[in-house]
Amino acid sequence: MTRRTRRLRTRLVVAMVAIALGTLAVTAAITAGLARRTSTNAARDNLSEHTPIVANELNDLIELLPAARNADDTVAGRRQIRRIRNLVQTTLAVSGGAVVGIDAQGNVREFLGGVLGLEDAAVELPNGVSIDDLDTKALLQGDAQKGRDGDTVFQAEPLTKVRGVTPVVVLSEQVNTRPFGDSSGVVLGAAVLALGVAVVVAVYLARRMTRPLAAMEATAGRIAAGDLTARVDTEPVADDELASLADAINTMAERLHSSRGHERAFLLSVSHDLRTPLTSIRGYAEAMLDGTIDDQDARLRAAEVIAGESRRLERLVADLLDLARLDTHQFSLRPQPIDARAVVEEAVDAFRPAATELGLVLEFHGPPDAAPGYADPQRLAQIVANLVENALKYASARVTVGVVTDGTHITITVDDDGPGIAPTDLPHVFERLYTSRTVPGRVVGTGIGLAIVHELAAAMGGEARVEPDADEGTRFVVAFPAGTTPAIELTPT
Repeated sequence: MTRRTRRLRTRLVVAMVAIALGTLAVTAAITAGLARRTSTNAARDNLSEHTPIVANELNDLIELLPAARNADDTVAGRRQIRRIRNLVQTTLAVSGGAVVGIDAQGNVREFLGGVLGLEDAAVELPNGVSIDDLDTKALLQGDAQKGRDGDTVFQAEPLTKVRGVTPVVVLSEQVNTRPFGDSSGVVLGAAVLALGVAVVVAVYLARRMTRPLAAMEATAGRIAAGDLTARVDTEPVADDELASLADAINTMAERLHSSRGHERAFLLSVSHDLRTPLTSIRGYAEAMLDGTIDDQDARLRAAEVIAGESRRLERLVADLLDLARLDTHQFSLRPQPIDARAVVEEAVDAFRPAATELGLVLEFHGPPDAAPGYADPQRLAQIVANLVENALKYASARVTVGVVTDGTHITITVDDDGPGIAPTDLPHVFERLYTSRTVPGRVVGTGIGLAIVHELAAAMGGEARVEPDADEGTRFVVAFPAGTTPAIELTPT
């Protein structure tokens, strides 16, 4: 495994662990927030329930004070005041609250000390509650107040006025800041355990994901080094995007391997096609130089052979250049309104001498009127010429060229009565660098014209296909849009 793959595995592990850690953190934060809110609501509900009870008890006790104070000079009166004092202190101690007084100006002051005769009394409020937290205006109007200061929830309840002062009982309760309470250690341990499981799962998934990538990387490296037989083992790969990538690499390797075989066969074919006319030209030229050919007729015949083989070489080179331009999409295309019938018939007529010389019948059938189309006339003639050349190479007695139009498409057919095409060769007939038929044919053309036909037909918005005859022979069909305006956008180059 390469360093780059290991880095990918590390990044995957870190990403998965980070996601798990983030999920735990978010869950803990949400849980803590919900627990805190629940604790706050519970404290408020508790205060709402107990504060009115404490206020009522204190009101009842304070209402007894005037009568007790009137009898203050008696033993019974003093005993009553002590009893009221003890009850008030007990009530406040049990409830954890405090009582303050608010005068008419809204000032908060000590209340129970003067009323109950307590010495050194001072304004005291429950822990976490300050004088600034009290809404004196609302309390003077007799409204209860609920509030919160930090982690303290409080409720203030006004009592019956005494000597122009409004006593207020204040009860408070602390909000639990530990959302998990005594179970915090257990929850933390569970979180650590979950994180550990997440790390193990992340490592496993990262290895499972990167192992096929490492295998693909190794296979791609072998292919780049020239081993086109290398393939990715798809059995361990799950049926997902990685499997699609593995299949794509294997398909690419198969096509490269097939293309290399076609290239070798093509080079052998081109080498033979080049060597044959060159051998003829060299032989006749040397015979003329050393005097072997001395009479006029023989020299004329040699000159004709040399000229014919030279034309054949010229055509081979031209086809190779066309194929190269098609590969790079640099060939010229000048579409215009044409009469497809006239273009095809003219191209067929150019091959009649060659057909006669081969002892073949070359026929043309077309519509009685013009067949208007929009195409490059020279490239269309080149398509017809390549198809006729191919047919002359394999025909036994007859080659038939036809043009049919239905107003929407123009269809050109080239039929020969040769041995036909093997079923295994049919899908590859128009492939570049592919040598097709196993049956020997005549030496006509360059042997690479079908690839040019397919590319030119597609460039002009049409298609080229082959239709083998059930009995014998082969039919090549080229169809492209009819009409005097372009059916697709054709850009001249």
